[in-house]
Amino acid sequence: MTPRPGAEGLPRLTVDGEHIEPAHLARLVTRTARELAAAGAGPGRAAALACDHPLTAVVAALAAESAGAPLLLDGAAPARRIAPAAVVHATGSGEPVVTAAPARPLDVPEETAAVFWTSGSSGDPKAVAVSAAALAHQGRATAARMRVTAEDRLLLPLPLRHAYGYSVLRVWRATGAHLYAESGFHLRGTLTRLADEGITSLDGVPTMYRMLTAEAARDPRAARLLAALRIRGCGGDVLTPALYDDFLEATGAPLHDGYGLSEAGPNVALNAPGDVRPGTVGKLLDGVRARLSGPHREIQIASPSLMLGYLDPATGGLDRGAFTADGWLRTGDTGAVTDDGWLTVGGRVKEVLVVHGETVAPTVVEDAVRAADGVSDAAVVGVRRGDRGDTVWAFVESPDTDTAAVAGRVAEACRRRLPPHARPRTVRVVPELPRTGSGKYDRVRLRAWASDTTAAAA
Repeated sequence: MTPRPGAEGLPRLTVDGEHIEPAHLARLVTRTARELAAAGAGPGRAAALACDHPLTAVVAALAAESAGAPLLLDGAAPARRIAPAAVVHATGSGEPVVTAAPARPLDVPEETAAVFWTSGSSGDPKAVAVSAAALAHQGRATAARMRVTAEDRLLLPLPLRHAYGYSVLRVWRATGAHLYAESGFHLRGTLTRLADEGITSLDGVPTMYRMLTAEAARDPRAARLLAALRIRGCGGDVLTPALYDDFLEATGAPLHDGYGLSEAGPNVALNAPGDVRPGTVGKLLDGVRARLSGPHREIQIASPSLMLGYLDPATGGLDRGAFTADGWLRTGDTGAVTDDGWLTVGGRVKEVLVVHGETVAPTVVEDAVRAADGVSDAAVVGVRRGDRGDTVWAFVESPDTDTAAVAGRVAEACRRRLPPHARPRTVRVVPELPRTGSGKYDRVRLRAWASDTTAAAA
């Protein structure tokens, strides 16, 4: 059974290399839960986590659970925040401090245990309300799929205010594993942890694994450390075939990607140690069902981990417009699913490009662009002009200052790998691609850049 917050049986925790004694962690949780209640947080009255310090984030999650208060994981939330009853900050030493919120708190449904903000990579961010039962199921189902036990050591260099990082926290709670929570990803620091701490599981985003792949290709010791991990979890954005292959070549070991979204828990399907099927995003978790709907074969999900709905920051009401009449979640992603539960994702329904009547997945074009020398990363969007369909734009991240040469190499790589209609008509080289708070491409900004340039040229 999972220990209750405040008990000295709390799972083991190390923050930025410093072991947190269980008794000290229990005292912090008990004190913070008491302060939350004194500030008015409780069922239907939320506590907001206002920082990314790992110790404060862990304590806030446990204390809010103890107080029965929904935890607002604001991250880089938009201006339309949900008014909490209390706010949890970090002191200079990283320990939590609770302050009462100045505004009248918003009443939210009492079954709400956490609220995540979607990244807003393809539209306005939304507040995702999740129940305690959904969070608990997510932790158990993810742990079962990845076969995590109390003997595992989980290294997490990701913010706990995003759904991916928070899902690892739920696995920690479900299994009693040792969590190594980090304030951020640092290449040398991560490799040092792998070498010194007996880490068995690492979770990160594709950008992080690109850096680790490059280091492993240069340094055999780094390759051995990464290969020795039992779990090499990669999420938060699409793991491209090129990165999967490069990592496998550099280390001799696979990455374990998956598919998820904040509205679904987040994890829906995962490739697991010893059970990887390249080209898919893994096998559906226990209790999860998937079906396909409509001309684009949109993935729809039924799961005990589904959100309650989108929370309205003005009224506290729930918007269930993302659900079908029979209760399945419309993901907005295209894909396929086998009879035995292996899922493949093609891309966002809204991001599918239609060029001269032909459907083009942005991920296919992005893989071709990344094959060019000097390209660190790439994102593709379409700009629609009247009835002509989409004009394909490729935004290329590159350290090379000779942007014309980079664009030429991209064009050549696309000629070799793509049919004519799928090739980008414009290649724009930038030092860094814009990203959302969760590390995904900010396609809203990219599309705006392309549209502004197109309008100026018209």
